[in-house]
Amino acid sequence: MKRFLTLAAALLLIAAPLGNVQAAGSGNDSSASKPSVDDTYRKAVRAVDAKKYRKAINLLNDVIDQQPRHPDALNYLGYSHRKSGDYARAVTYYQKAISLDADHRGANEYLGQAYVELGNIPAAEKQLAALKRICGTDCSEYLSLKKSLDAAVAKRAKQG
Repeated sequence: MKRFLTLAAALLLIAAPLGNVQAAGSGNDSSASKPSVDDTYRKAVRAVDAKKYRKAINLLNDVIDQQPRHPDALNYLGYSHRKSGDYARAVTYYQKAISLDADHRGANEYLGQAYVELGNIPAAEKQLAALKRICGTDCSEYLSLKKSLDAAVAKRAKQG
């Protein structure tokens, strides 16, 4: 009896992985016709780099549909919406990215940039402080936001 159970267990272990195997061309493999999340994300980043924000938003929405907890995709969604003039959506996506990864340098910088552009200097200063905590005062994200923030404060003082 013990030998029978051992043989049965061995057969189950061998056969188990075969249960998901499909014949080539069976039409049931949806991954062959659908690009991977990584491929879609890379296409979206290229669209952002090319300043094709509408295209980027569509691709990034596809990424988020498959991986809702993708902080980089959420960050780029925020960026694309901000560059398209939709600050409310941009801020929401940056905040979602930060809620998933509090130390996300890009999302913290871009959220700060959005606040600068909206004239919310105290909120931008909060993001600058977060970047200082995350990466210090010599990382590119900190320096970029500081430059924008300093320019906005100087402009206000000049107008004041």
